[in-house]
Order: sequence, then C-alpha cells, then structure tokens
Amino acid sequence: MSFYTKSQLAHWGEALAKKFLEEKGILIRECNYRTVSGEIDLIGFKDDRFIFFEVKTRQSVNYGFPEEAVDLKKLEHIETVIWDFFESNDIPDCDWQIDVISIIRN
Repeated sequence: MSFYTKSQLAHWGEALAKKFLEEKGILIRECNYRTVSGEIDLIGFKDDRFIFFEVKTRQSVNYGFPEEAVDLKKLEHIETVIWDFFESNDIPDCDWQIDVISIIRN
C-alpha cells in the first residue's frame, strides 16, 4: 500500500464519501465550503433536510479511529460554519443534521 500525504488522503476520502452519498440519493450542494469561521467538507440535501458531513480519513488506526477526532469543540466549530452557510444563502429555519463519515484506507 502506498501512503498519501495528509492532504492527498483528505481529498481521496472526501471524493469517496461524495460518490457514496450521491449513490444513496443525497444531492451534494457544496464541497469544502469555506467561511471565515472554517470549513465543512460536504453539504448535502435530501428529504427536505440539509446534512453537513465531516469526513475523517486515516491510513491506519494506530492513533485511534477517524471519528474520534470529532469532539465537542469540533462540532461547535462546524455548527458556527453551518450558521454562516444559512445566513449567506438566506436559508430560513429548516431541518438539518451533522453526520461524520469515517474512512480507514488499508
């Protein structure tokens, strides 16, 4: 197995997650959505609900599982970006959720 740089691994994981989500019928509205507050990897929409995806990809579990990197502080950070997204796109009150996609590349 060849090893990717951290950036290559992140892009690979996000592309894999995007393909998977689209196959499940989720409309991907944004990839790597950035504001001054931060970034959200993928923003999807399905069944009248926005879904904000944090994609965590690792090449091994030597330092823990990918999803363990998403702690309360990270979730609060993501939520700040979500409010920026709603405000900048003039989206009124709506249903939304945050999902974490964990990928281990062996």
